Amino acid sequence: MASRVLEANWRNVVKKVGAGKTLNSTELAVIKARAAGVEHETVTVARDISELARILAVSRQTLYTWKKRPDAPKAHPDGTHNVVAWRLFIREHDLKVGLSPDSEMLKARKLLAEIEDRELRVAQRKGQYVLKAEVEAEWSRRMAVLKNLMYSKVTLELPPLAVGMDAVGIAQLATDTLDAVLREAAQVRFPDPVELESEAEEETATDSEEQGS
Repeated sequence: MASRVLEANWRNVVKKVGAGKTLNSTELAVIKARAAGVEHETVTVARDISELARILAVSRQTLYTWKKRPDAPKAHPDGTHNVVAWRLFIREHDLKVGLSPDSEMLKARKLLAEIEDRELRVAQRKGQYVLKAEVEAEWSRRMAVLKNLMYSKVTLELPPLAVGMDAVGIAQLATDTLDAVLREAAQVRFPDPVELESEAEEETATDSEEQGS
């Protein structure tokens, strides 16, 4: 019964993800549990070999290999399997070391990766995260502005003002000039990534309209 409930919950979660809906914390926990192979920790009986493989987070082929051991747990007369006995058998023989995840775990991990990727892209559109390339581009733009201001102030404006000054006066003038450059640089406004993306979309739409006409 517990296993059927878990499978029903899993199908509902998969359907919700496929529809692009947001998962609540419980539904997200279902995916993480299956991806980690611990979803069925409370299940004591498996209906068949396939369910037993999912519960133990191994492949069916691996189970068939283990079943050949003389001390491996036997199936019940009705075809079900004792999950507790199998867990003890695996622990006693240290059989899970180095095993690859089964297909159900891989599917869950893929689904979890899709959800995380979708959430990241939504967060990026909202401006909550910024790509490394955008940070580097923004830094380059700001440094270019600062460089231009520095050259303009130091090479064009400062020399005429320094004529006739002593060393102390020139030093003070240089300090004031640098302060002015930093103030101007701080006031320069750059468009954020969301604005840049909107402008790019508008330009693309305009180009498409012009080509269509």
